[in-house]
Amino acid sequence: MKHILIITGGYLNIEFAKEYCKTLSYDKVFVVDKGLEYADALKIQPDYIVGDFDTVNANLLEAYEQKIRQGELQSEIERHPVQKDATDTELALYKALEADADQITLLAATGSRMDHVLANIGLLLQPARKGVACYLVDETNRIRLLQSKKMAECTIKKEEQYGHYLSVIPLTGIVKGLTMEGVLYPLKKQEICQGSSLTVSNEIVDTEARIFIEEGELLVIESKD
Repeated sequence: MKHILIITGGYLNIEFAKEYCKTLSYDKVFVVDKGLEYADALKIQPDYIVGDFDTVNANLLEAYEQKIRQGELQSEIERHPVQKDATDTELALYKALEADADQITLLAATGSRMDHVLANIGLLLQPARKGVACYLVDETNRIRLLQSKKMAECTIKKEEQYGHYLSVIPLTGIVKGLTMEGVLYPLKKQEICQGSSLTVSNEIVDTEARIFIEEGELLVIESKD
């Protein structure tokens, strides 16, 4: 199994990231623009650095470029223009999928820019449609996508859950055949429309929660206050 960690340029609580990264077993690290500053603070050596570099500290970027030129660092830097048809985060995700990742974790993909937050959540569709597990994680949320053709079910063990709450949010207009077991508010083959709050703030009450869908695409969000 090949796990790629992507550190992008949104908000990141460094102390949280230090502890969370200790729980991960990853094979490669891709950093996106300002994500290089986070990787440097975390003392994580990137394998791939990508972006238009409009937000990263220029001196830090130059220092990494110099280390690569001198052979002190075995990393690849890929520079893109500011005007392009994909965000820097999407470019990193493309690269991870091209590298045959089986699992991808995205850090620093949330923050105050809601356009970027929503776009990054939407990016979960791309790995899901290829059958690749992808998690978007910050200090209060872990988000994945359940897709009926490739990833029609998921199980979350209570002892391993991320926080206290479990919500599922339709990403397509309608999700059909939603079943939730092992939770406080179970459902059986429920049809749920985008815009409904029916499935927000559930809780795991059994040893594990089991979520199934027959048709559609569904965000699965574990969260804590």
